[in-house]
Formats: sequence, C-alpha cells, structure tokens
Amino acid sequence: MKKIHILLGQIDNVIAQENSSESNEEIEFTPAMLTEMAGELRQALEQVPEPSTKEEKTALKKKRKQLKELEEHRDKLQEYDNRLDTLQDRNSYSKTDNDATFMRMKEDAMRNGQTKPGYNLQIGTGNQFITDFALFPNPTDTLTMIPFLQSFSSRYDRLAHTVVADSGYGSEENYRFMSENGMEAYVKYNYFHMEQRPRFKPDPFKAENFYYNEEQDFCICPMGQKMQRIGTRHVKTASGYVSENARYRAIRCEGCPLRCRCFKAKGNRTIELNHRLRKYKQKAKELLCSEEGLKHRGQRCIEPEAVFGQMKNNMNYKRFRHFGKDKVFMDFAFFA
Repeated sequence: MKKIHILLGQIDNVIAQENSSESNEEIEFTPAMLTEMAGELRQALEQVPEPSTKEEKTALKKKRKQLKELEEHRDKLQEYDNRLDTLQDRNSYSKTDNDATFMRMKEDAMRNGQTKPGYNLQIGTGNQFITDFALFPNPTDTLTMIPFLQSFSSRYDRLAHTVVADSGYGSEENYRFMSENGMEAYVKYNYFHMEQRPRFKPDPFKAENFYYNEEQDFCICPMGQKMQRIGTRHVKTASGYVSENARYRAIRCEGCPLRCRCFKAKGNRTIELNHRLRKYKQKAKELLCSEEGLKHRGQRCIEPEAVFGQMKNNMNYKRFRHFGKDKVFMDFAFFA
C-alpha cells in the first residue's frame, strides 16, 4: 500500500510540471519535453502493483487518463509545429499545395472577394519580352520589389539602371533601395494620378500639406500657428524596415475658428511627418513629370500589360499547371 502511494505521488509531481505553466514563470513546452514527461509517467505507472481497493483503482485510472491526455497534447503540439514550419512568414497556405498562399485574384467571377491559393507572379519586360520573373507568396506588390531587383542582379550580374513601376511599388523602403543603388526610379506613389488631375486641389488640413521649415524643424498649421517638434515615432513594416515619423504638436488649438475643419480630437493637434518619404516622393514626381518620365509612363501601359494579355488571352495561360513552387517556377520558365 505504501509503495503504491509513493509511486502515485511521483506521478503527481510529473503532472505538476506540466501544469506549472499556469504559475508566474511560464514554460514553453516542446513535443520533445512532452514525450519525455509521458515516458516518465508510463514508466512510473508500469511499476505500480495491481491495486486492491476501489480508491487505488480510481487513482490509477485517473493517472492513466492523464497520461493519455498528455500524449494527445504532445501529438497536437507536434502537428502545430509542423504547420508553423510550413506557414513560415505567410498568413495562410493551401492543403493541396503548401507553397501556395491564399490571395484575392483579379478574375473574381462571383464578385465576392473570395481568396484562392496562388502565387504572386512578378515579371520584368523589355520591348514586350520577358527579361526576368519571380514568384512570391505575399499578395502585396510592395514587398516584392527589392527581392525582384536582387533576382535580376543575380541573373544578369548587374542591377537595373532604370526602374518603371506603378503605384503599388511606391514605398519608402523601395525608394531608398533604388536611391542607394543608383537607380532612376520612375515609380509612382499613392495619389500620384489624383495629383495630376486639373481639378485637383490639395487639402490644406492634411498634415503632409502643412508648411514645413526644414532649417528650424517646425510646421505651420492652416491658421498660422507654429507646431513644435515633440519627438519621433518608429514604425516597423511587415518586411522589418523601420521608418521614422517626426511628431509635431500645436501650442494652443482651443478657440481656433478652423478647429472644426482641422481635427475633432481633444487637446492640441498632433501630426506625424515622414520627411524621408516626402523627399523620395518629390524626387519621383519630378522624374515622372519630366520628358523622359512621360515617355516611360506611356510605355509602361503597353509593356507588361501586353505581355499578360498575350499570355492569358492569346495563349490561354491563365493557371499554373503544377503544384509546388519549384515545379511552378519551371513551368513558367519553359513558357517564358
């Protein structure tokens, strides 16, 4: 009897280790740890003599149930780890093609925004010939530009001198990469086309339209009030790039006749400005509006779009015909 109680107490100690995550010091369990704990439990249960009383049978049955639950937790944790290894940095993956990511397609017959597994195909063209291509798991084009340019460099042993792209690629990280590598970036940014409209009038109450004194580092609001620098906020993007936003605050907004149009929050207005991105946008605007920029903008409409039109409509190449990124890559490589 005494031996049974000692062994059952040892089992309780092992179970207590599993439940110790509820204490102040959280323990991150791994499948290997749970396998070791389950082995200790099984070994301890095998050494327990055959119970003779009803209470001993109940206690032994409870420990066996705990062992079964522990093994189930271990198997489930191993399954989660395997899925996370497959998922990597993505937010989804397909069960039939683990390399494919769910994303919205341009061809949406149901018009309900349904996501489907696929790859984000990026191509570079010259005179309507495909010069380079790459497949990406993320649906947004912004995060694909730098890896695509690096892919071009590894293929041709040089970086592209001139880059022409639409507004989906106009981010601070991309502009900075092209600037530091000596590329001429004819890359649009958000609202570029809107700014080119004859009827476009900038909103004077938007922070990016405030007057900014670069020498003394302060802003002027539409009412003429000076806004002092109060700090910097760092913003980290999905790619890990960190941008710096300068923060400015007005001294006194109480009683301002323009407050109802300026902002609705309590206290004095605080704005954030990304000066580096503002300079990149200004440089991009100058390039895009130049004579060479107008030429590239006109050519951009008939370069990659014509290639995609040939692929989808004339050659009926609308879907990849294989599963797995490597096979899909070779599939399109033969096609291109």
